[in-house]
Amino acid sequence: MARWLVTQGDRQFTAQDLRELQQLAREGQLGPGDMVQPPGASDWLYATELPELKGLFQETSGGMDDDDLEFGRKKGLPQIPVVIALLMLVIGGGYVMYDLANQIPDASELDLLGESGLALTEMLITADPANLKAKPEEGASAVGTVAKDTKVQLVAKRGDYYHIKTDSGEGWVGVKEVVPAYLFADSRTREDYDPIYNPDRYVFVKNSSWMQLPAQQELNTTLFQFLLQNKSKFEMNNLVLLATIKDKNDRVLEGVEIPIEGSIAPYSSVEVGTLMPQEMDDPTAGLLGGRMMTTRLFQELRKDDPDLDLRWSAGVEVQMDSEGFVEANIDLLELRAVPKKLD
Repeated sequence: MARWLVTQGDRQFTAQDLRELQQLAREGQLGPGDMVQPPGASDWLYATELPELKGLFQETSGGMDDDDLEFGRKKGLPQIPVVIALLMLVIGGGYVMYDLANQIPDASELDLLGESGLALTEMLITADPANLKAKPEEGASAVGTVAKDTKVQLVAKRGDYYHIKTDSGEGWVGVKEVVPAYLFADSRTREDYDPIYNPDRYVFVKNSSWMQLPAQQELNTTLFQFLLQNKSKFEMNNLVLLATIKDKNDRVLEGVEIPIEGSIAPYSSVEVGTLMPQEMDDPTAGLLGGRMMTTRLFQELRKDDPDLDLRWSAGVEVQMDSEGFVEANIDLLELRAVPKKLD
């Protein structure tokens, strides 16, 4: 008999039927944010999305009531900078943060600090002010400044920088120049939302390999093949990879950024390939000039055009100017975790 598959963090187990899932929910062994896969299906659902489980999940303690949401007005905190108020909230322990347990709620349900309207998927600027940079690197030119305590939205992460969006524009700031709201929540919520602010801890390049055929050597191109694995419950997109080559002394000769279209579903792995342009009918032209994307996106596109199979090739081909390298690597450079129903 086909069974339901359940994922809780890094743990997976099976349930025989909906009746068993309902019993697990009543006993608190199944949470609303746990992932379930129906028998015979390939897609995953949040347990809370199943109508048969509505109202069965055990209540979690630590929720805020209406009086708690008014703590700023009661205690006079509007006169204190928001970040200091947050620190007082955490250190004093007098107020319990909104406990989201293992759910990923709608963005509209994530108000965390009453009047401030700060959501668990948002950040506050802590620098006074923060320089908004054009590129995520030290010494990059500034495209503007963002005042302290400004609420900003995360777009993506690259190394030690966040790509943020403000009411007046967007750019890059250092991770130490902001404070994510989720850090002031309870431990379970912090664990839940960590992939949003640290997606590079949850996505990995797997089974990577590279090769150079004689024709590729003449063009200084290298073919990379690999998998991208997502170990979080969030969909990942805004993917940018970095291809590097090294000499025999392990010295990096060159690096090339590779934007990848598409996304990686929660708790899944995808290959990356290249969709060549329709007009490129020269078999010696290689993959350069094609659209590099996940197989997940490619499968969506081919539903409307099965002939795309003729233009699809596994892997991505990267052109390098340096010669005489002995090692080539593919690494994750930039990405974004997509909160459910945020967009």
